[in-house]
Amino acid sequence: MRDTSPRRTGPYEIVARLGAGGMGEVFLGAPQDAPGAADSAAVPDSAAVPDSAAPGGPRAPYDPDQLVAVKAVRRDLAEEPAFRARFRREIAVARSVTSPYVARLVDGDADAEQPWLATEYVAGPTLAEAVRRHGPLPVPAVAALGTAMARALSAVHAAGALHRDLKPANVVIGPDGPKLIDFGVARTPGATTMTATGLLVGTPGFMSPEHVAGGRHVVAASDVFCLASVLVYAAVGRDPFGDGPVAAVLYRVSRAEAELDAVPEELRAALAACLVVDAAARPGPEELAGRLAGLAGADGPGFAWPAPVAAAIAEARRDVEQLCATGRPLLPLPAPPDAPPAAPPGGEPTPTWTPTALNTPANTPAGPGAPAAHELPTMGAAAPSAPTAPGVPRRRGRRTAFAVIAAVAVAGGAAGALLALFGPDSGGDGDGGAKGGAARPGAAPSSTLPPARLIAAAGVDQKGTDDRSGLVPQYPQQRPKGWKPWRGSFSHAPMNCAADTRAVVCLLTDGTYEAVGAANGKRLWTSDGRAGSAGDAGGEAYLSPSGKLFMQGDRLAPVVRGGTSVIARKGRLQVRDSASGAVRWSARPPEGRHFTRALLGDGLLLVTAEAKPYADGGPEGATLLAYPLGGGAPRWTAPLSTEELSGAEQNGMYGAEVARHGRVYASAAQGLVALDARTGARRGKAYDGSCRGVMAVGEQILCPAVVTGSSDFADATEETGTRVTRLDAETLATEGAFAFKAPKVRPDGTVPPDVVVTAVGPGSALAYDTEGAKLLVAETAKGRVTRKESLTVAEDRITRMISSAPLLLGDRALVADNTTLRTVPLTASGAVRTLRVPGAPGDRAPKRSSDLGTVIADQLRAPTVLPLGGVATIVYDQGTVVSVRIPS
Repeated sequence: MRDTSPRRTGPYEIVARLGAGGMGEVFLGAPQDAPGAADSAAVPDSAAVPDSAAPGGPRAPYDPDQLVAVKAVRRDLAEEPAFRARFRREIAVARSVTSPYVARLVDGDADAEQPWLATEYVAGPTLAEAVRRHGPLPVPAVAALGTAMARALSAVHAAGALHRDLKPANVVIGPDGPKLIDFGVARTPGATTMTATGLLVGTPGFMSPEHVAGGRHVVAASDVFCLASVLVYAAVGRDPFGDGPVAAVLYRVSRAEAELDAVPEELRAALAACLVVDAAARPGPEELAGRLAGLAGADGPGFAWPAPVAAAIAEARRDVEQLCATGRPLLPLPAPPDAPPAAPPGGEPTPTWTPTALNTPANTPAGPGAPAAHELPTMGAAAPSAPTAPGVPRRRGRRTAFAVIAAVAVAGGAAGALLALFGPDSGGDGDGGAKGGAARPGAAPSSTLPPARLIAAAGVDQKGTDDRSGLVPQYPQQRPKGWKPWRGSFSHAPMNCAADTRAVVCLLTDGTYEAVGAANGKRLWTSDGRAGSAGDAGGEAYLSPSGKLFMQGDRLAPVVRGGTSVIARKGRLQVRDSASGAVRWSARPPEGRHFTRALLGDGLLLVTAEAKPYADGGPEGATLLAYPLGGGAPRWTAPLSTEELSGAEQNGMYGAEVARHGRVYASAAQGLVALDARTGARRGKAYDGSCRGVMAVGEQILCPAVVTGSSDFADATEETGTRVTRLDAETLATEGAFAFKAPKVRPDGTVPPDVVVTAVGPGSALAYDTEGAKLLVAETAKGRVTRKESLTVAEDRITRMISSAPLLLGDRALVADNTTLRTVPLTASGAVRTLRVPGAPGDRAPKRSSDLGTVIADQLRAPTVLPLGGVATIVYDQGTVVSVRIPS
């Protein structure tokens, strides 16, 4: 378990942690009145149970047959009445289903302080794990599996419910046969297929045509279609609709173009009958069970699993029995003392805090191979944060943003959803600020710091400066020397960009880096770390249904500040001179790992090194490395995750968010953690709330998080929005919050895209309403919205629906679209100042491509605005870059 794991939930003692999903964490629990359970009166909910804590002496063993899987809901969701109503229905649905092939509901409480439900625990691998490790199943085993799952669906449908997310990961192969699990997306027939964040329920490779159509099209026959897809996977070891861009897979699903050539002939006809577009033409669950039972044997399903699968089931049972024999929970290792551990010879101290995990097949590596589509999470938080397109915000625990966007765009059939979701995430006289000059809108007065100090600190990207607050003071001394308005271009579509007083550096979608001069836009240097030539096929960045970003070259987002640029080249970390591109020093990632995120802060270069995805026998998890700015060996390292990373966790979900107050605040598997900047030792407890980015404002750390209402039921009326939680900088204890409210649920039952908080200052906060394309200005004291400014302008029958992430320049907000740069007062009244950007590309229609719109370079994406010294450099999605005075 983790430090933050509960020690008791309802009437169950928590024995181990099994995993996590969008709604919360799942634990292994034992009844507290069973042998081995601690005295509930003696052990508070939050207390650990030490080895010798059991009253009356040594602990008795737990009973393996009484263990349950306890789903504990995230506390931020539990605060919402609409969610509790939905969870209450979920319990009622699960309670009404009776089948030997459905994991039985044991108990649940939707009204507890932290809602929970408990189902029978099945010790064994999921179907996804069994097939990935041991290959396709033989025909009799597939037939027996299909017979059982069809009867499970029959029981679900008889209870008046639908499963809606039947996939290999939701089928567990246990000692008594297969079990259908996870009613986290079970719905009554009148419910919508959209989640509270406006995303599809389901997994792209295992959806039905009705899932893709959305709305209220999903019916009982949709579950039959999904079951057939699962059985194709079991029989051939591949996803039935292939891999590749999300939209391409969804297109094949919508047309029922499953690849069945490799399916054994005995199974092909039965499965083909289920995999048709017309839902009414598909057989019902009982009919399908009858057809498959004949292949499994006349006496009904028998579960003669292949020897390796049977061995995996037995291994899981042995692991559980060994844990139960101890009579004690599987607790984390104790936290280190405040004093840092002794340094190894010739090295810096290294923290040793490491949570343990139950070593069951469910938690061991899945083996080599590319991630399958059914690994994409389907509920709740998402996110990775792979290098994102300009304007797409990074969020913890979420799906890879591009995959989600592509799925929503295709499912909704409207470009508007894609445009909205790809949205959020100053003057000079040519003297370069050497003489100061007039302050521009929102500019701070000339700083008392020497110009050299200000220039050394200058650096900005789409999230602002190094405090990530989106507040960017405009010091005239930080204007690029010799600056005059200019227009230039990059050779390819940009993905991530950053700038200092010397250069604008972008990672392009073909995996290369380019830098242009901040003063004049002239090309400074390039870095092409791709293995092949520039014209190689497949060089464009795109997404597969599993949410994985594919790029031919490097993918580390550039970090630029004070004349220093940090990029990657062929896997190596490189620190370069921003102006010349000369490499000052470089570093290889640790063996078996690759670099995914970088941050400059507190005199350190903080870099995340992740285990290479699906590497067999290599390291696991993610580690933070703190390099001195001058190069050399890392001063310290700290683990951010010690377990195998899921597809949603890969490519940058964990890493340093901000460095302030002598601490490094990092996203880790435990939540947001604070590390000592000198030693890397962990300080205080983790904040386990879901953070959509982290900001440092004054003496507080801010955690924006999406507050979701419920779109799962037709009668949902709750508002959605984004809450910003204030955390103490030393302890990460909650010290208050304010929130933005988003529009209510639409008449069709779906929820609009959420509100994205982009900047927070001493008294005001900015957010982007992605549904209405509005800039929201709020008071941070109460969260009261004081101004709403529309950012949508219709011209020549084209509507601009995306804008850059709004930044805060003192007393005004700065935002840009494809034609115009705006500054907006933070007060309720006051004129908006606009500048028609000369040379801006203007609005355009989406580019068609052979990848059905999921090649990142082909998408309509918001520009990135990089303001320094009263001038704004605007990078557009196809590579045009323009630098202008911020309008006064």
